[in-house]
Amino acid sequence: MDPIQKYIITGIVSLIVGLLLQRLQAKPKLQYFLPGSFLFSLKDPKIDIRTDSLTIQNAGRKPASNIEIIHQDRPDHFQFSQAVRYEEEVSPNGNHIIKIPTLGPKEHVNIQLLSYVKQPVLLNVRSEEGPAKLIPVQFQRIFPQWFNFLAVVLFLVGLGTILYWLSLFSIKIYGLL
Repeated sequence: MDPIQKYIITGIVSLIVGLLLQRLQAKPKLQYFLPGSFLFSLKDPKIDIRTDSLTIQNAGRKPASNIEIIHQDRPDHFQFSQAVRYEEEVSPNGNHIIKIPTLGPKEHVNIQLLSYVKQPVLLNVRSEEGPAKLIPVQFQRIFPQWFNFLAVVLFLVGLGTILYWLSLFSIKIYGLL
C-alpha cells in the first residue's frame, strides 16, 4: 500500500472516531412538553380560570445547569409538583424568568400554572448548554404485559417466516445450493 494512502486512511479513521466520540459523549438533553390545559368557566363569580401544566425533563446523561423558563408576563400563580429550588427574575424587556439551578440526568420537574387574569405565554425554555426541545405528546393506552409479549412473539414469527421464504426464493433464482 502506498504511504500516501496510509496517511489518508489514518486521517479518515481518526476523523470518524473523533466524530463518534463527540456524538457519544455524555451531555444534557433538555426537553419540555405541555401535557394539557383546561379552562373552567365559573358562573358565580363570573370568572374564567385556566390551568396549564409544563414538564421539563433532562433525558441526557449529564446534569443540565441554569435552566430558564421564560414567560411573556408573570403567571398569576404557579407551583412545582416536586420540591425544587428556584428563583424568579424579570428581564429588561419585562419577561418573567423562572431559574432552576440544576436538573440531574433522567430527572424531570413539573410546573402547574393557574391563571385567572392573563393567560401564560411560554416564550422559551433553555439551559446553559442550549435550548430545550419541545416534544409533542398525547395520551396512550398501556396494554397488559402478556399482550405486549404476544405481539413481540407474533412479530418475530412473521419476520422469521418472511426471511425464510426470501432465502428460499433467492436460492431458487440464483441457484445458490
